[in-house]
Formats: sequence, structure tokens, C-alpha cells
Amino acid sequence: MSILKNFAAAAALCLGTVPLAHAQNVALGTLSGAATGQIGIAIASVASSAGEIRVIPQETANTAQYIPLVDQGQLEFGIANYPQTYFAMTGTGLSEGQPADNLRLVASLMDFTSGMLVMDDSGIATLEDLAGRNVPRFPDNSLGDYVMRAVMATADLTYDDVRAVPTANFLSMYDGFRDGILDTSIATIGSAFVMDMQASVGKVRYLPLSEEDEAVMDEILPGTRIFDVSGSGEAAVTEDTKVFGYEYLLFANADVPDAVVTSMVRALHDGREDLLATSPMWESFVPEGMARAGGMTYHPGALAFYQEHGIPVAE
Repeated sequence: MSILKNFAAAAALCLGTVPLAHAQNVALGTLSGAATGQIGIAIASVASSAGEIRVIPQETANTAQYIPLVDQGQLEFGIANYPQTYFAMTGTGLSEGQPADNLRLVASLMDFTSGMLVMDDSGIATLEDLAGRNVPRFPDNSLGDYVMRAVMATADLTYDDVRAVPTANFLSMYDGFRDGILDTSIATIGSAFVMDMQASVGKVRYLPLSEEDEAVMDEILPGTRIFDVSGSGEAAVTEDTKVFGYEYLLFANADVPDAVVTSMVRALHDGREDLLATSPMWESFVPEGMARAGGMTYHPGALAFYQEHGIPVAE
């Protein structure tokens, strides 16, 4: 099934794992760099180390490139946030009229929290202050476009109120912010990008949201919640910081053997400490809550594990 089987040995060495004689090779759709890339590498390392499967990350420029590959059976697994996964599986929003009928939910991973990052000396204190400033303008109907429109809506702003700078993808956004072309960037709490900015460019901070913003964002990005990360000690977080977020999910093609999916779920369920060692982003990963995401169909291999271990499955 996987398009990466020929590269299994090389990838195993890159992941620092020892080749396993009887482990089945499976591919995981993820991104190159940034937070999603970190998550993908962590999953691959922990699941491969468990010994039952060998997980090979397949990196692309954006999630929209690998979701169809999982749906078509060219990749076994993929990871994405709740809104994008929900859109794909229901054929709405980003995937309007094009449902990925062969996707099945496997697990909730963590609360993926993000915010709008600005330089501390930018003079930008609130989202309203982005009016007239350079903000990323992602391609229409892309995830970045949805996020930016949802965030700006909380401040009653649209692209007409800002200087919209054409931005191809998230990596281009990070480069644009680092180079001073953009005045703000979407950034994940605890991601390497934020820490890199602090170390190489200067002090950065997140623009605050409020509890009332949750309903506004949820209208555009289903599943979005507001998180209070004040006092978390994470880079760029001030003493009064609320950001937006949603669950990050692992999904699979419906035809992936139940045993393979069960092996993946078992490895993650038992590997929380190893996952957390890779990044503080895994702090909110709760093994007992791996089936908490609702509104989508779970893979039978995942359901078997959850039922055996008494883990509640959301409808």
C-alpha cells in the first residue's frame, strides 16, 4: 500500500531506530518542518520503537497534499488538526463537495494550541492593531486562509483592512515573518519555530484572544476552542495570554489492516513519556482520552483497542 516501502531501511536509520525483521512498513503523511513535522517524527519514532510496525514519515508542503494520498490508499496514516480532518471526512469547508470517504479516525493526540505571533517591539498589542499591517494571505480555500479569516473575524477585520501579502504555505509564512516581510505569523505554542525566533531574531509574543472569540472562530473553523496558556512558561507567552486551538488527530485509510492500526494506537497509548520527551506540545496528550474526538467514523482497529481498555469513544 505505501509508496515508501523501498526507502524503509534508509528512513529507519534517519529515525534512529533499529531495522525490525518482522515489522510492517507503513507511511505517515506529515509536513516538512514546523510543528506538524515535529509531531510526525515523534509518532514515527515512538511507534517504530515499539517493534510491531515501522513508521516512515512522508513529508509534503501542506496537509492538503497528503490527505488525498491517505484517502486513496497510497499512505496508511496521516495527521491533521480537527477542522481540516472534519472538513475532509464530511466533504465540507476546505473539502466542499469532495469527501474523503476512505478516511477513518484513529486517535486524538493533543490540544494543538496556536496564536498570532508578533515582535515585541512591533507596536502591535491587539488583533485590532493588525489593521493596515502586513499579514499572510494564503491561497483561497487553504487551511491558512481559513485560520487567518477566523482570527481576523474576532477583531472585525477582513483582508480589505490589512496589507495582504501573498503567502504560499506555512513555511513561506515563517520565512516571511523571520525576514520582516510579515508583521505577524500563526505559530504553535511550544514549537521549534517560536524558540528559534526568540533566539535568532528577538523577543516575540502572542496577541491575546478572549473567551467570546471562541464562537466566532468556530463558525469558520469547526472544533476551535480558546485556551488560557497564561503562566505556562512557554516561549512568547505573557502573563495574560489566551490563544486558539483544536485537537490534533491521527487518521488512517479504511483498508489498513485492523492489527496495524491497533499496533499504532497501542504504541502511542503506552508511549506518552517518550512522546513528551520530544516536545512540550505533547503535554496535553492523555492516553485515556485518545477517542475523545466526535463527529467522525473511527477505524475498527482503533475501536478494538479502546473497547478492550475501557476508553470512552465519542460519537
